[in-house]
Amino acid sequence: MVTHIRVGGGQFCGDYGNRVTSEMTRSTLALVLFMTVSVFAAVQSTTLDTFNEPHSGTPFPVSLTPPGDTTPHWIMGTGLRQRTILRVKIYAFGLYVDPEGARASLSRFAGLPASTLERDESFYRHLLDLDFAMTLRLVMTRAVNGADVAEAFDDALRPRMTRAVMDTNNSGDLAVLERFHGYLDVDEVKTGTEIVFSCGPAGRLTTSVGGDERPPIDSRALCRALFDVYLGEDPISDDGKRSIIAGFHGLIE
Repeated sequence: MVTHIRVGGGQFCGDYGNRVTSEMTRSTLALVLFMTVSVFAAVQSTTLDTFNEPHSGTPFPVSLTPPGDTTPHWIMGTGLRQRTILRVKIYAFGLYVDPEGARASLSRFAGLPASTLERDESFYRHLLDLDFAMTLRLVMTRAVNGADVAEAFDDALRPRMTRAVMDTNNSGDLAVLERFHGYLDVDEVKTGTEIVFSCGPAGRLTTSVGGDERPPIDSRALCRALFDVYLGEDPISDDGKRSIIAGFHGLIE
């Protein structure tokens, strides 16, 4: 069954992440994950290296090596994209970061409670500066027309890209949207298909769809717009944004 979707607007449900750092040994990591799963009962663990997104049961690895990179990123949180009226599950998502880079970049926010970070716009702006690498992993929970996926992201990204172009006076950034659109415009995105986006300080977007890597796109504006969809002033899901920020709070603490 093919579903038409919209990225901009709507509601995500469930997004309780866990916080880990790359300094940990595997045994220490396993212990921390065990304790975290015990505290956040809503998150179901299939193994100590995998979390299930609680509302869809979609498994997410604790660590993920982004396309075109060799440094593992660690999960901050998971969530579920649903259509608001019928609550149809579209995709589960997880946000990952380079823990070393994130902790160093966000050190000035250490000691602040999660509730304060949720209201601190300077914290969100700092995240969107992409001073450290971040990755989004999407897993489709139903079959979707690829053209609809591409159009949905275009609708969400274009106004954000337009603002970025106005701020930087670089019209070339807006043109990369067409290239990105083509990466997602496939015949059909089947249930279980994995889509991964990753950006770092250099402003290079790397993408894989169904395990197939696409050529990188150099555009800080596109990178910023993509993560702004989830973490900016007008996020897809306020609940998802708060849950991810709780993950960051745990990491920098």
